[in-house]
Amino acid sequence: MPVIAMTREMGSGGREVAQRVADKMGLTLILHEMVEHDLAEHLHVRDSAVHHLLEGGAKLREHWQIGSKRLARYMGEEILDLANRGNVLIRGWGACIVLRDVSHVVRVRVCTPMEVRERVVMERYALKDRSAARRDIERNDATHKRILQIAYGVDWEDPLLYDMVLNTDRNSIETCVKLVCDLVESPEFQETEASRAILNDKTLEAHIRIKLRERFTVGTGVSGVEATVNDGRVVLSGTAIHTTLVADAGRIAGAIAGVKEVQNGIIVVRGPRGL
Repeated sequence: MPVIAMTREMGSGGREVAQRVADKMGLTLILHEMVEHDLAEHLHVRDSAVHHLLEGGAKLREHWQIGSKRLARYMGEEILDLANRGNVLIRGWGACIVLRDVSHVVRVRVCTPMEVRERVVMERYALKDRSAARRDIERNDATHKRILQIAYGVDWEDPLLYDMVLNTDRNSIETCVKLVCDLVESPEFQETEASRAILNDKTLEAHIRIKLRERFTVGTGVSGVEATVNDGRVVLSGTAIHTTLVADAGRIAGAIAGVKEVQNGIIVVRGPRGL
C-alpha cells in the first residue's frame, strides 16, 4: 500500500501538489491540522499550543509546556501509525525524516525560489508589502528548521533526506504530480515483507519509548531508558536504582500489542548511601 511523505516550502505550491497526488492515487491526505487535537490530548495542552508551535507563532509559555523533542516523539508515533495503515500521503511535520528507513515510503520535497514564494504569499493573504510576506516565510522556515534540528539533528533543506526534490518554478503542478505518481509506482518503492517489518518495528519502538518516558519521568529512579526492536523482539537499555523499576519497565514494554518478547538490559546502579 503506497505511503508518501511530503514536505513543502511555504508558497511553493506543495499544497496543491499533495492534494492532486492524493486525489489521483486515491490516498488519504494527512495534514497536521487533522491530528493537532490528538497531539494536544497526549501532551495535555490546548490545541492552539500545538498549532502555534508547528506554525512558528508559539509563545514562550507554550514552548516551555511542550518542547520540540517532546512534541517530536508524539508526532513520530502518529506518523508511524498512519504509515502502517497505508494508502496515505502525509504532508509535513517531519514525516520524511521519521520514515526515512522504510524503503517503500516515497519522500518528496517541494520548493521554489523566494521571489515566487513572496508573490504567492502576498496573493494568498492579500498582503501589499513584499517584506511582510518574506517575514512570514522566513518565520515559517525557521520554525520547521529549528524543530527538525532539535528533534532529529537534521537540516530539512538537505536534499539527501528526500527521494525527489521538485522546483515548481521549473515544473508545472501537473508535471510534479505525474513525477510523484510515477515514482510511487516504480519497482524501487513497492512494499516488501522486509520494508513492512521495518515499519512495524519502528512503530513498536515509538510506542514503547513513549510509554517508558511517561512512566519514568525525571526523579523516578530510571535514566537513559531506550528500546530497540527487531522483528517484534525488544531490547531495553538504561539504568535504574532498583530491580523493581527494571521489572516495571519490562512489563510496560511487554504489554504493547505486537511485542513478541522482551530482553531487559536495564542495569541496576545503586545510588550513594542516604540518597
